[in-house]
Amino acid sequence: MANDYDKILKENIASVFLPLTEKYLNIRIRKSEELKDKLQTTIEKEPDFIRIVETDTNERFILHLEFQSVDEEGMIYRMQEYYGIMRKKYGLSVKQFVIYLGQKASKMQTRLAPDEVFSGFTLKSLRDYSYQQLLASQVPEEIILAILSDFGNKKPVEVLQAILGKLKEISGEEILLRKYIRQLSILARLRNLTKETQKQITDMGLTYNITEDYLYQEGLEKGKKDLIIEMLKDGTLTMEKIASLAKVSVEYVKQVAKELKK
Repeated sequence: MANDYDKILKENIASVFLPLTEKYLNIRIRKSEELKDKLQTTIEKEPDFIRIVETDTNERFILHLEFQSVDEEGMIYRMQEYYGIMRKKYGLSVKQFVIYLGQKASKMQTRLAPDEVFSGFTLKSLRDYSYQQLLASQVPEEIILAILSDFGNKKPVEVLQAILGKLKEISGEEILLRKYIRQLSILARLRNLTKETQKQITDMGLTYNITEDYLYQEGLEKGKKDLIIEMLKDGTLTMEKIASLAKVSVEYVKQVAKELKK
């Protein structure tokens, strides 16, 4: 489910990039360049030696040793990457040593410059911003984010009416309006406002039907599959009867049964 929210934000980020950074992050951008390369999530080379150790003074930490025969430029960044992964995975302090085996004196950088040291990040929450601030935008992708902001003393129904009204006003084409309503309906799940959203869409005479949403259909299919699995495990019903009760084909029941045997 989280992937569906991420998909919407990635889909819309080009349109909201400048408004978000300027209004909410206080960064004034003169020029930007997109980085299209995917960040690697794995390290091809494994650490040479890592152990959790305890000293005679009861200090407990991860000891990491790397043996280096080449005077590797950028070794500091590889060690930094190892450090971050080990801290995340084990939650222990890490002490790292590079054992250099080369003949010539090493020139490897062993300490990060002050601007290279990771010391934390800035956390921003949309709940810290008034829905009116986002609603004042003329960018539809920014307006739908109002569903995740601070409603103040307004009821969710009132905020939904305002969001849908603004989207209808500025979307222009029907196909674009349906797109933004679909995205709004998905984001509304983060605030448990699915039913309220569908009601307002219907009351305002808009065309999007949440029961046609692929996530809604996916949920129905999962529910059917879970029911079929339970009936198969019970073992008292024929496949034909299970198919009839779940309103699916016998072939589908056989497929689920085959999956269970794996």
